[in-house]
Parts: sequence; structure tokens; C-alpha cells
Amino acid sequence: MPSAAFTHTATAHAPAESVWTALDTPDVWEGIPGVERVIDPVIDEGARLRGFSFETTAGGRRYLGRATPHVRVEGEAMGWQIESPEVRGVVRVDLSPLDSGTSVKVSLEVESAGMISAMIFPMIARAIGDGLPDAVERFAAGLGDRV
Repeated sequence: MPSAAFTHTATAHAPAESVWTALDTPDVWEGIPGVERVIDPVIDEGARLRGFSFETTAGGRRYLGRATPHVRVEGEAMGWQIESPEVRGVVRVDLSPLDSGTSVKVSLEVESAGMISAMIFPMIARAIGDGLPDAVERFAAGLGDRV
């Protein structure tokens, strides 16, 4: 199956601890490409986000997807295994403290999930790649706004 990887780094104008706390807020993830709306978040007794369903649009159609834990390093990295009828992969956010805020690196690895998506995958990948820098800049700004 065709695949692609993308990365962009932006700055959140908030301390790393505050940015980390915001990552456990379900609607924060609506700022990541491919997640238009978070549905049914799973939050544990420690107020940590442990998964969610989401809506996304591909090829003019709405799809329901699922995000399950991929990696979690407290205060440093949070990642989700994502799967929808058209695309599956991993989205990961890595945080690094800066003097004036927090570096927010978003990495996205995606692959087509079926025959039809394989045919249109170059278009999907191009849309993700073209939109990721602006989306990550907005995502990081939104994390800073939550403080």
C-alpha cells in the first residue's frame, strides 16, 4: 500500500507543562489534519486521554475513524494509531521546552487502507503535505491559547 510521512515543528507560546495538559483535552486533536471532529473520547481516572473516535472527510465523503494509543511519554510525547476506511497511520506530537514557550513537533505517517484509497492516495498525501504546516502552526497556537 502507498504511504507517506510528514513532519512540521511550530512554537506554542506556553510552558511545556501547560501544553502537555492541553494534549489530554479531546477537542485539541481536532486541530490535526484528518481529525475534523472528536467523538466519544476515552478519559481515564487520572484525566488522561486514552483514545477517541473521529470524523474526517476524504474524497468529498465523511468517514468515521478511531485513534488508539501509540506512544505516551509523560510531558514529552503523545501519539495515536489512527484508522479510518481510507487511511491508517500514526500521528505523534513531541514537545521540547523553549525559553519563550514550547516546541511542538507533529509527525504524521499515513498509508492507504484499501484498494480505492490506494488509487487516490497521491491526492490524499498531497493534500496532507500541503496543509500540514499551516495546520500545525494553528495547532501550536491553539495549545498556547489554552493557558
